[in-house]
Amino acid sequence: ERGVQAELIKSLEAPTESARGGVSLRLDEGMKVEARYRGKARYYPGKIRRMNRDGTYDIDYDDGEKEMGVAEELIKPLDGGGGGGASSPTRSSSGRLEEGMKVEARYRGKARYYPGRIRRDNRDGTYDIDYDDGEKEARVDKAFIKVEDGGGGGGGGGSGFREGEKVEARYRGKARYYPGRIRSDNRDGTYDVDYDDGEKERGVQAELIKSLEGGGGLDPVTPSRPTSARPGSGRGTSGGLKEGMRVNARYRGKERFYPGKIARDNYDGTYDIDYDDGEKEAGVREVLIQPLDGFSVTSPRVSSPRASPRAGGGGFQRGDKIEARYRGKARYYPGRIAGPGRQSGTYDIDYDDGEKEMSIAAEYIRLL
Repeated sequence: ERGVQAELIKSLEAPTESARGGVSLRLDEGMKVEARYRGKARYYPGKIRRMNRDGTYDIDYDDGEKEMGVAEELIKPLDGGGGGGASSPTRSSSGRLEEGMKVEARYRGKARYYPGRIRRDNRDGTYDIDYDDGEKEARVDKAFIKVEDGGGGGGGGGSGFREGEKVEARYRGKARYYPGRIRSDNRDGTYDVDYDDGEKERGVQAELIKSLEGGGGLDPVTPSRPTSARPGSGRGTSGGLKEGMRVNARYRGKERFYPGKIARDNYDGTYDIDYDDGEKEAGVREVLIQPLDGFSVTSPRVSSPRASPRAGGGGFQRGDKIEARYRGKARYYPGRIAGPGRQSGTYDIDYDDGEKEMSIAAEYIRLL
């Protein structure tokens, strides 16, 4: 090849002065390093899995991510080899972890920490954990563990929003904020948001998000949770939903509610539902669920302007003259309440044009 530019060439004979002003260290397969994931500014710890013949490297990151073809200038060794750069989010500077030690760990790599004990040191940087709530997890990376008695590991480093955290965000950068939840932290200062109205948005910048949980979005403190996170423990901040509770839920986020029972609290603001018709649904957001035992979850439904104006509440009554959003569409059509629907909080409607509709949620009805 002729006319190859100098910056595309590196010597194999001796360390040379790099363009960054320091001595470049040799990178070898298996070496512990930090690398700038996808070329972003922030460094993440990992290990070189493979050295490619084109001067790039394949990296296995400690958090489970993998990246191929990483340029050498985006990598710095972790064994004293300098290369100044952005400070790394070293999440486990807590010293040596030992078998039997009381710790908190991020179960399945999720954002929240749960208490437990180290059952086994696998001697490869991973540990087997017995959690206090009875769960067990094998080969948990040290980066996801922190010592419970105050030793280091101050998790996270970024803007501090947690996966599952209730937030408001400026949809598509517009001026108005809309409520939702953090679905994932993209590790580059942006977040994916699931809005309460069903919309989803990826790569939302941190400055367009504010927390609804009292921390202002900039405090990466792990959520306080009961030390014995047993089913049915009645967490005070969850709106009162518990495993085994009878509920109505909007199956797959659709408009209509269906009756069922909470099979599992996932402790991230979502629940698994067993519906009465035999269907099962995992990860249903709290805002899509209504209890059937006489009180409501905090959601846009509890202060519906279409609730009956009668003293004492009581909802709509048979024969009430109303307007309703036929099939959940935006337009209202006149009719009368034919009676209560099959699900709690719903009504059957006889429209003035002869159409009939069953089990319409109260929020789609307004009194005339």
